[in-house]
Amino acid sequence: MTGIPNLPFAGSDLFPPLKRHLPAWALGSESVSHQMGMLQGLDILAAEYPQCAAAGQALAHWAWSNDPLSVNLLERQLSRQGERPYLTPQCFHLAMALAKRLTPLQDQEMELTWQALTEERDIKLIRRFLLVKLRDPATCLSWLARVWRELLLLGTPDLPMAALEAVPWPEELLPLRARLEAEWAVHYHSPEEALLKILKLDTALWGAWKLYFSGEMLLRAGQKREGLETLVLLWQAMPWHVNLTLKLHDLIQPPETGTEEETAAVAVLAYSWNKGDLLAQTLESLEQSAIGQAKIFTLDNGSTDSTPEVLKRFGERFGPDRFTSVTLPVNVGAPPARNWLLSLPEVQACKWAAFLDDDIILPEDWLPRLLGAARAQPNAGAIGCRITAAVPPYGLQSGDYNVFPQLPLPPADNELPNRVLAFDNCSGGLDTGLFSYSRPCLSVSGCCHMVSLESIRKTGPFDVRFNPSQFDDIDRDLRSCLEGMPAFYCGGLAIRHVQHSSLAKAQTVRQMGQVMGNKLKLDTKYSDEDLQRIIDWNNQRLWADFEHRRRLVLDRFPPGI
Repeated sequence: MTGIPNLPFAGSDLFPPLKRHLPAWALGSESVSHQMGMLQGLDILAAEYPQCAAAGQALAHWAWSNDPLSVNLLERQLSRQGERPYLTPQCFHLAMALAKRLTPLQDQEMELTWQALTEERDIKLIRRFLLVKLRDPATCLSWLARVWRELLLLGTPDLPMAALEAVPWPEELLPLRARLEAEWAVHYHSPEEALLKILKLDTALWGAWKLYFSGEMLLRAGQKREGLETLVLLWQAMPWHVNLTLKLHDLIQPPETGTEEETAAVAVLAYSWNKGDLLAQTLESLEQSAIGQAKIFTLDNGSTDSTPEVLKRFGERFGPDRFTSVTLPVNVGAPPARNWLLSLPEVQACKWAAFLDDDIILPEDWLPRLLGAARAQPNAGAIGCRITAAVPPYGLQSGDYNVFPQLPLPPADNELPNRVLAFDNCSGGLDTGLFSYSRPCLSVSGCCHMVSLESIRKTGPFDVRFNPSQFDDIDRDLRSCLEGMPAFYCGGLAIRHVQHSSLAKAQTVRQMGQVMGNKLKLDTKYSDEDLQRIIDWNNQRLWADFEHRRRLVLDRFPPGI
């Protein structure tokens, strides 16, 4: 529909050297920091493996077209252009025109002002601040590069467009403006409206980005066949892209869904402390979802707000045969609250415990989707899903968690150990559809996950040493993995999360100290031997899963078809 991008092609002979020398490749192909690391590795391998040079050029182009305002990527591409043409001539011309107008922002006071404005979310003051900075020809593009991603994530639809309109664009950079406007439309317009803007982009500049988002918008508009065909064109030019490969696999072979009969084996568990209004919203979405015969167990963790009234009201709506509520006189923290619910005899009799945060909005099919993944992965210790913000542009909060494929170096003198090196491949990004895949993983978000009661019996409950919260989920998943019951990520399911995670909300010294303390507990809990077992399993399983799914896509859509 939009043409195959003119990218250097790296075929199947690329994967053996990647697996041997760059095992972290299987973690994923998104995130600028990860892309930069992979590009550095490909540069080193290129002397021995020409296919790695081709993959490096293609990945560099893809990374830049996805984030053309990234100063780090821009500097990298331009500094290597003479050595190896990472950018096509048209892209190089545009990148040079942009680079000439980017200057370091050295005003620390203005940076602190911007951070304070975004934390307070004072849209009027943000707009006034930006109009001053973005109308200044000397610094406008530097400030746009600094704030663009945050503007998209703020959730105010007209603010990114106001920013683009404030910039005095030189004619040679108008293609960049069109690309940014198309990105804004992807996240704030209907798929049909966004597609019109995407199709107007210059293919010579934005071919790969244009092709991906054309396919994604077609999928979102319900045109499944056309969207799949469009994405296949891109994949045939970029078969090394992990996320795209996994996404295509699930489009070709959609994950299973659970049955009404299977819901009888599920206990839905939720605990809450002083979030009455949010809890009511969560239970409202739970009531409207397809939970079938599942029973609900809630715990009031010593609340002093409207929580008791909310639980009483929903108890009457669900009925005493389906809804059980436990009330504690004090807040015992998250791990003990979970364990209390898990200890209930009716919960113990179930196969799965589906934990829900008290500030989420559930889609109708959330439980059938999790149960379908559980049926396909009978040995899973936990089944999780994609967690996003609750309102457009649905910023990503978490996907699947894995670990880097090597033991960490010992800490330097006077430094704390950092031994569990989790790879968080999407937090803080935009939901582009490239994390809507499924695969085995090391851990999933506890915001909405279904835990196997068998794995609880094997590994024990949540560790109360992580009280009041943080890292108790990943610790439990690590223990489950060591017992041969790893987690599984069902990314086609998106759960809307009203508030950020407790990690993201940690701002005071006390809160940060709590997070750091629990991270230290996690980092010192496991021996080198256990960590190596986890790392080896994770790396081998990710590669085996990627290669299996890539072969299936390749069999269905061989090159040239």
